[in-house]
Amino acid sequence: MTRMWCVPPEILCDDHLRGEHAEHHQLVGTILNHPHGEAIAAGHAEEGNIDTTRVEDRHDELAEEMERRGFDHESPLEYDGPTFGLGAIDVDHNRSDLLNRCNKCRERATKA
Repeated sequence: MTRMWCVPPEILCDDHLRGEHAEHHQLVGTILNHPHGEAIAAGHAEEGNIDTTRVEDRHDELAEEMERRGFDHESPLEYDGPTFGLGAIDVDHNRSDLLNRCNKCRERATKA
């Protein structure tokens, strides 16, 4: 499932940080290259998992955090494709969900 957590990147554990970053590239690839890209994006948007208007900005936030942690980031995302205006992210819900799922993210959030 493609998901944009959209919580402050500094609270994401390394796995969730890299995972959300990768999912941005996957989402853009799907939108641009899959014959049903818009429908697929719409399905994720209906579930509140993505906001197509925030893809590039959120990717850049994640990339900055990756670099701050010393990870190599060699996959810029310049997305000029359609945003469709799909989706909205409930950041409070996502934060609660993430912190209930992941002890490492919860520890990072507590320290932040």
